[in-house]
Amino acid sequence: MSRMEKGADDLAVAHSVAISEVPLIDFAPFRTGNAQERAAVAAKIADACQQIGFFYITGHGVSDDLRRNIFAQARRFFAQSVGEKAACQTSPDWNRGWIPSQIGSSLTRSSRFFEQFRMQADLAQDDPDVLSGSPFYKPNRWPAAMPEMAAICNAYYTEMERLSSDLLRVFALGLGLNEDRFQNVFRKALSQLSLHYYPLIPADAGVDVSNMVAHTDEGPLTILAQDETGGLEVKCRDGSWIAAPPIEGAFTINVGDMLMWWSNGRYISNLHRVRNRTGVERYTVPFFLNPDFDTIVEPIPELVPPGEQPVHAPVHVGRHLMRFYDSFKTLPKE
Repeated sequence: MSRMEKGADDLAVAHSVAISEVPLIDFAPFRTGNAQERAAVAAKIADACQQIGFFYITGHGVSDDLRRNIFAQARRFFAQSVGEKAACQTSPDWNRGWIPSQIGSSLTRSSRFFEQFRMQADLAQDDPDVLSGSPFYKPNRWPAAMPEMAAICNAYYTEMERLSSDLLRVFALGLGLNEDRFQNVFRKALSQLSLHYYPLIPADAGVDVSNMVAHTDEGPLTILAQDETGGLEVKCRDGSWIAAPPIEGAFTINVGDMLMWWSNGRYISNLHRVRNRTGVERYTVPFFLNPDFDTIVEPIPELVPPGEQPVHAPVHVGRHLMRFYDSFKTLPKE
C-alpha cells in the first residue's frame, strides 16, 4: 500500500553504495535475548528509522522453506493466462485479488508497470464486519488452478503478523515507550499480503520510467521479501537515490506513514521506487501492516515536546485506506 509521489524524484538515477547505507541488523537477540540485548537491537533499529527509514533483518525466525514456497506461488500465479488471472481480479467493491499492470498505450513516468495479487485475513462468515458488506472484509479470491495457494499464503501471512508484532515492540522501545504501546490497535487488522511481479523495463524507455514510481507506504511498516533480482531504490536524506539490493535470507523493512505520524516525525517514512532494468523478471512479496479500521493515528502525546503542536494531524485508518483503494479505481485500463 502506498502514497505515490510522481515528480522530479522519478528523474533521478540511483547509485550503488555500500550495504551499510541501509543497515543490516540481526533480529535474533531481540527475539530470544535478555533485556540488554533487546534494548541494543531496538537502539540500532531506531537509528535506522531516524536516518533513512529502511533496514534489513536476519534472525527473524521465518523459515527458508516458507519463503521459497511463497515465491513459487508468485511465479506460478503470474505465469497463468490473463483469463485465468482475471477470474480473481479485484473490482471497485472488492479489494482482494489480481490487479493487472496499468500502463495505457505506452510506458510513461506515471505508469504502474507491475502486476499484483492481494490477500488479507479472512474473518468468520457471521462476523458483523463481514455481514456489513464492507469492501474491507470481503473474502479472498483464489485462482481455481492453484488449490494450494490459499494455505501457503495464509501460513506466510500468519508469520508476517508474528514478525510485525515483534517489530512494533522494537519500534516502541526505540521511542522510549512501553513495548506493548502499539499492540491494542491490531486486533482486527487491515493488513495486506501482496505478491508482486515486475516485468523488465524496455532498454529504450526513458530514465524517468519506473515499474513503481517514487512513493511512501501508507501503514506503520512494510516487511518485504525480495527475490535475487534487485530493483528497489531508496532516497537518502541528501536527496540522492541508492539501490537497496536483496540480501539472501533477509527481509527489507521500512517505516510507513502511520509510524511516522505516531512518532511525531522522529521516524522517517521514506520515498522509494522500483526500477527493474536487471535483464530478468522480478518478484517480491511485501506485507503491509495496517491497524484496525476505527483506529485514529496521531502523534503520541509523550513524543510531542511541551509547548509545541503535533507535527501531524489525526488520521482515521479506515477512511485513509479507502482513499488509497479508490486511487486504483481511477487508473487507466490496460
